[in-house]
Amino acid sequence: MREVMRWPIWLTFLVICFDLSILLAIWASLGNMATIITAIILTISTIYFYHATSLTLELTSGRLRAGRANIEVKYLKKVEVLSREDMSFHRGAGINPQAYLALRFWVKKGLKVEIADPRDPTPFWLISSKHPERFLER
Repeated sequence: MREVMRWPIWLTFLVICFDLSILLAIWASLGNMATIITAIILTISTIYFYHATSLTLELTSGRLRAGRANIEVKYLKKVEVLSREDMSFHRGAGINPQAYLALRFWVKKGLKVEIADPRDPTPFWLISSKHPERFLER
């Protein structure tokens, strides 16, 4: 099971609009050459951040991977699917500073994965997921 969460279309358009407003300001004040250079830089940086901020959630037969973190399945105690309300609580008032957070603000549901490793001080992972029930099935 694998899920990749990237920017939604509205956020992509918002970033592009910000880029265009910067380009308009550069063009109005500095001219065409500065605008072309800035357009190249903004395009490269936007594409980079689009890929760098994507979150990959992957569950194989032996490992759970969320972003850069991964753990063996044998160290997972309990997996709980969180609704919008539960996820909102755990992101806000109920946040645990020791928990591993793999969150994307545009994804409203997720998983709470309790860790059973006595050597690990992290009590649980809080992971954004568009389809958390699929991970519970596995």
